[in-house]
Amino acid sequence: MSNNNVTVKIDSRVFYGLVAILAVAGIFAIGMYLGGAIGGPAKQQAADVNSPPPVGAVVDPVAPGAVPTADPLAAAVNPAAAGAQTAVQPVSVEEAPVGASEPRIWIDEPSETAWTVDMGTIPGDKATEKDFTIRNIGTALLVIEDASASCGCTAAHVGKKELAPGETSQVRVSYDPRVNSEQGKFVQKQVRIKSNDPKTPLVEFTIQADVAAQ
Repeated sequence: MSNNNVTVKIDSRVFYGLVAILAVAGIFAIGMYLGGAIGGPAKQQAADVNSPPPVGAVVDPVAPGAVPTADPLAAAVNPAAAGAQTAVQPVSVEEAPVGASEPRIWIDEPSETAWTVDMGTIPGDKATEKDFTIRNIGTALLVIEDASASCGCTAAHVGKKELAPGETSQVRVSYDPRVNSEQGKFVQKQVRIKSNDPKTPLVEFTIQADVAAQ
């Protein structure tokens, strides 16, 4: 009578090798699962932060990661809100009535020519000077803090710097075409005057001229 049972013998080294392979595969699978569960939300959150907001979405300016910006409306209403004073033309009494205890600067000559004074043809081998009249049309003491120009070739010097209401002073503007070799050119230079005028703390007007060629 024959015996149909088959006995399979497995070498112990092969058996333990298979167990080790299965253990490593199991540990790798568990690690992949845990990494996806933990890293998935964080990666999604980072992607959401870096992605542009949908059209029509309201962005919270104080949210984490947001960059604070200046208020454009405040900057438009008050130039000082943008971090720097903006040079403008003086404001007349007709444009804005003067308040109580308010200084107001006015410059006579440029106001008659749309704040641009044409000095005509000037020599190219020497400096040309012109005097302008500063007037306090306000109701309080006007203090001239500084006078400057847009180019090193142009200088502005103020005489009396503290003006009572109704008083005047002279600002002498000097332009030297030799500084930048501007002979034979048409030039425009801006003159700026800083004061305690609350309406226009920094006013500006322009001088222009045809410089003769040498």
